[in-house]
Amino acid sequence: MSDDPGPSSVPKLTLTKPAENYCRLCQLIMTVCSDLFRDILSRHIQPANLRRELDINKNTLLRTLKIHDHKKLLFPQSGGQSLSAKDMDLTILYVLLRNICGISSHQNGWGNTPNTGDITLAACIERIREQKNAIASHSNIGEIDDIRFQDIWMKLQTDIVNIEKELIGGDMYERAVKVLFSCELTPKKARESAGDFSRLHDGINEVQTQAKHYNAQKKARINSIARKQHATKRKLIRVTTSKKARIDRLEKQHSSATRDIKARIDRLEKKHSSATKDIKDQIKETEENILYMIKGRLHENEQNIEASIDRLENQQSSDIQGLSSTIEERTEGGLSAVKNEIKGRMSSMEENIEGRMSSMEEKIEGRMFSMEENIEERMSSMEENIEGRMSTMEAKVEGTRSRCYPLVLTSTIEVPDMYSTRHISVVSPDKLWVSNLMKLQQVDSTRHVIRTLDDEYEYLNSGGGHTVSVEGDLVFIARVRNSVQSTASYRLESQYGIHKMTADGSITTLLTPDFSPRCIHSSHINGDLLIGLSNESYPRTVRVMRCDGTGRKIRDIELDEEGQRLYGYPRYITENKMNGDIVVSDSLKNALVVVDRSGRHRFDYKGHSTDKSFRPHGVCTDILGRILVIHTGYDDDSGDICCISLLDRDGRFLTRLLTQPWDDDGFNSLCVDDINNIYVAFLNKIKVFK
Repeated sequence: MSDDPGPSSVPKLTLTKPAENYCRLCQLIMTVCSDLFRDILSRHIQPANLRRELDINKNTLLRTLKIHDHKKLLFPQSGGQSLSAKDMDLTILYVLLRNICGISSHQNGWGNTPNTGDITLAACIERIREQKNAIASHSNIGEIDDIRFQDIWMKLQTDIVNIEKELIGGDMYERAVKVLFSCELTPKKARESAGDFSRLHDGINEVQTQAKHYNAQKKARINSIARKQHATKRKLIRVTTSKKARIDRLEKQHSSATRDIKARIDRLEKKHSSATKDIKDQIKETEENILYMIKGRLHENEQNIEASIDRLENQQSSDIQGLSSTIEERTEGGLSAVKNEIKGRMSSMEENIEGRMSSMEEKIEGRMFSMEENIEERMSSMEENIEGRMSTMEAKVEGTRSRCYPLVLTSTIEVPDMYSTRHISVVSPDKLWVSNLMKLQQVDSTRHVIRTLDDEYEYLNSGGGHTVSVEGDLVFIARVRNSVQSTASYRLESQYGIHKMTADGSITTLLTPDFSPRCIHSSHINGDLLIGLSNESYPRTVRVMRCDGTGRKIRDIELDEEGQRLYGYPRYITENKMNGDIVVSDSLKNALVVVDRSGRHRFDYKGHSTDKSFRPHGVCTDILGRILVIHTGYDDDSGDICCISLLDRDGRFLTRLLTQPWDDDGFNSLCVDDINNIYVAFLNKIKVFK
């Protein structure tokens, strides 16, 4: 194919050997390869379900398809029309196989040349597409030499045979290739094959033209986004600098206030110490004065008594000695009375002094206690004021940080051979169950695949098709493979049941509901199972069934208090660990439908007032009972975007945790573990945030 897009100019066909080579390759692409792609599509998507799968993946396909006629074919304006794989050319079939069939990409990824020796289904499909492009590069002359012809033919034949052996069995396509290689090619058939391939080639050229135009627009959008990001970054730097300056000022003010408070406390302690010392000194001085006064009075009384005795003795010394005994008796009696009187007066004085001392001590202690209480009250008030100001400052700083950096990436877990991850269930911080449309496997944080669901069970779910119980067991939705019934009715959805896998890998079937199970969650409050169910009848019946851990039905939740249906299509389901609310992500109603644990309708959340559209995907709750939901929408600047919004338990919007354009690396599902790690499922990796 030429680098410059545009209509091809096919020369008038003359059936030379190089022209015959070119026509045979054209016929191989337009017949055998196209029929093989149709067969692959039919085996991954039941023809009766093709329209539904196209509608489910409409946004993805419209972004991928570049030709207007292709979009019109898959999604006619009248809508609801039947569609067959026979109506599609090889270009459309390649897009469908790549995007909606759940076929794992080869090691180098879709759109890139596979490694030599890679015979996986995706690698064979990719090489057929590349060989078709190689044939198209000769369309301007309509001839291919024998050597080049043999090389392309053998490569196509090898890939066709590998696909047939892996997917279908038998040798129908191999025989068709051999017949086409050796059959006689008439000029009429040659012209028809060359014409068909030319029209396909013209369509590819048109795709290239539109792709260049689209890439130019996308580059302009990226440049615009980069300029806006640069301006936002500069603004953020200014805001951060300003906030840092404010925080520094607050810290300086806090430091200054702390120093002032410490200085005041030191002054109060010094005053208290000084006042205590003064009071003690006063008490000591008072005690000394009282003792001195008592000693002085006692000494004076003793001197007076001795002087009185001396006078009496001198006055009586000249008396008659006969009366000496009488005088002595009287004198002794008088002295005894005087001494008794003095002792009584001394005792009274001591009691009076002790009473006054006790009163003074009580007054001093009262004043000391009052001063201590006053100081303690003032200190307590100052501490409360400081703590209040510190709490306010910390809350402001923490609020500022949370608004600037709502999520912090802590690690990334690469998921091998898993593209477009649809759901995550956490076993422990280093062990996860992850799934895409058709694969369910357990991985650890080092990219090691611990376990993959046995081939005995067919997993097919685009939403929350598995959960982990509080005991660590995997509970999942799957169908037990049955070759007889599968042949009679491929993927009969009524056969899908609820199964439990324990840590040792043993699997038991808990129940097989009458309706098709769409999503499941195991309660970490009481171990109950919450299962989203629907049927395919019209009008569709949709409900949530609560069972105990063994699969015994407890109740159905289907209608609100006014008799209206609660659900349209439950794709993900979870339970609020704080109040037992049941939260369903409904892809048909484009809303989160929340009921309480008994099934009474509480509210529907249909996005924030600033959301131009709201399409919910994965949903979970954290350890505080807040609701986290992934949803996609549209933004004038970025186009299709993915968001993670945080709501309170009553459905009030709190903040936007993560927003990015869909083209960058879209995400579908998330979950939160017991220590509030947030696991977000991107296309082929799991990112862990705090």
